[in-house]
Amino acid sequence: MFKKLCYAIVITLGFALSASGRVVLITGASGDIGLGIAKHFIGKGDTVICHYFNNKQELEKLQQASPVQVHLIQADFSQPETIQAFWTEVLKCCDHVNVVINSAGIEQEEQSLADTQRILNINYLSQRVVCDHAIDHFNAQKKTGIIINMGSRTAYRGLPKGYYVYADSKAALTKYSYDIARDNAKNNIFVYVVAPGPVEGKMFESLKPDVKAQCLSSMPTGQTVKVQEIVDMVDFLASGKVPSATGGVFDLMGASWAH
Repeated sequence: MFKKLCYAIVITLGFALSASGRVVLITGASGDIGLGIAKHFIGKGDTVICHYFNNKQELEKLQQASPVQVHLIQADFSQPETIQAFWTEVLKCCDHVNVVINSAGIEQEEQSLADTQRILNINYLSQRVVCDHAIDHFNAQKKTGIIINMGSRTAYRGLPKGYYVYADSKAALTKYSYDIARDNAKNNIFVYVVAPGPVEGKMFESLKPDVKAQCLSSMPTGQTVKVQEIVDMVDFLASGKVPSATGGVFDLMGASWAH
């Protein structure tokens, strides 16, 4: 009987600690990077709000395993005007958010102006609007807020013809991150950029063979960046331990670029 009582107390405390932990919003949570980040924060006991567009199978598995802790929200980031409704859904899940991690992104060959606009909308404009809503929310809550945007080495080094706009979108997101970090640090809102080189996973594998070979040969390490490396960096930045690093770009480029 005593053992059962102790077990019940442990379970109750576990739920209480989870419920009182951080709320982490992850955009692009169905991608390789976003999914790795989501699994990590779920494992730490945080409440995790996962954004996806049309690929939710793996996220549904996470939600089924932790139905109270994991929330799923669908949104089309190619349409920035829908982000207002998306943020409304975020706050229906939880009345506050502590950490926003923008990992939504698309890397595809641009063959038309429509392709160019779609890539810019997903990789920059929609994420900028998410940041704007997050800043307003953090200010209204009068609490510390953290934003981590997924940049890229391409913001500095660029990519071959056909993929220019991907690099442009990451450069724009990086510059915007500087701006909001500077303007909001006084309110304890801290903004960081994680900038990896080519990352293992579906996005890298979707590149044309010659582009993949060029990206890989540019890495002195001779290998792609591992998703776990990005997860570990994001975890450190989300800890709140380095407020003076706000506005910083944290490279995971394998010595392939210096800036």
